[in-house]
This record gives sequence, structure tokens and C-alpha cells, in this order.
Amino acid sequence: MYRTSLVKALAVALVACFALGRADATTFLPSHTYKAGTRIACVLEEHLDSSKLSYGDKFRLRVVDTSLPGLHDAVIIGYITEVHRPSGGNEGRVGFFLTTIELRNGEKKSISAYVVNRGVVRFNPVAQYKQRQQLAPMNNVPVGTITPGPIAWQMNVGGGPSNVHRSDSSGGAVGGYVYEWHWPIVVAAGTATTVELAHHLTIP
Repeated sequence: MYRTSLVKALAVALVACFALGRADATTFLPSHTYKAGTRIACVLEEHLDSSKLSYGDKFRLRVVDTSLPGLHDAVIIGYITEVHRPSGGNEGRVGFFLTTIELRNGEKKSISAYVVNRGVVRFNPVAQYKQRQQLAPMNNVPVGTITPGPIAWQMNVGGGPSNVHRSDSSGGAVGGYVYEWHWPIVVAAGTATTVELAHHLTIP
């Protein structure tokens, strides 16, 4: 009788330890909605050099904002959309687009957000496209086309290429440009970056 009880106790203990181990291995994130306008402190994970960048290159922003525990240590994924050297009277520029956030538990969510650091110009390709459509009849400006792109869709607006990526086609597309006369445009790994949500983000 004693032996049977001991075996049962050991079995229960092993099951409890196994369950505890599984709980430790899984990160559970409570559901929460971060409203548009929420600012998130991040750092750039890799060194970016415009002389080595090309259309479609990916970069990562690590969330270091401890005031947002549900997002802390998540990774925001962005893509390079344009790389242009200075030419004539035009500054060099690098365009980019933020598409996805990867949470600590491995789940991925679409994100619509701007980088709001000094020196970064916000870019809303959908708004630009609509504005040019309105101006086109008056100014005879070509409004461009929206065609399938490398990730989901690609937009070409006006006389020159204005290519953007998005992980979905919800129309919440936003991005940014960095302009600089000096070339190459270099941003060091670890550079502090502030990201602002353009639309609500619900996790997980």
C-alpha cells in the first residue's frame, strides 16, 4: 500500500514538473490593444549603409520599451523601398516601410507605423496616390498604377518610381524617407528609434 502511494506521488510530481517546464517554455501574452498614436522605443538591430542597400532589403527594430510590457523585446520588421544617390539638385534618399511585428511568443502581426525620429520624413503612399488622383484632371499629372509587388503590392506614383511593400493589402500603408546630401547614408546598429502606430495594434 505504501509503495503504491509512493509511486503515485512520484508520478504526480513528474507530471507537475513536466507541465511547469512547458509553461516556462511558452510565453503567454495577454490580449491588449495599443491605440494609434502610441509611441514605442526601439533600437536598430543592424548597421545600415545606403551604398550596400537595395530594393527589398529587410531590417529589424528591437522593442526596448519597458513601459509597454506586451511589446517589450518584440521585433518590428521593415523593408527598404527606394535607394537613390544624390543627383543634380536632388538629395540622396532611402525609403523604407514597416510591415510586421514579431512578438516574444513568435506570433507575427501586421503593423502600420511611422518612424518619428529627427531626419525621417513620414510617407503615406495611399494618401499621396489619392491626392495625385484628385490633382491629375487639373494638372495633367500621371496618377500611376497599383500593381502586385514582391510582398503584396507595389505602387508607382507620378513620373518616377515610388515603390512600397506591404504584408497585406488593407490600405494602411505608411513608411518614411531619410534624405541626405552626404553619401552613403549610414545608420549604426543600436541607434535609438521611436516608432508611432498609425493604426490600432491588438496583440496577441
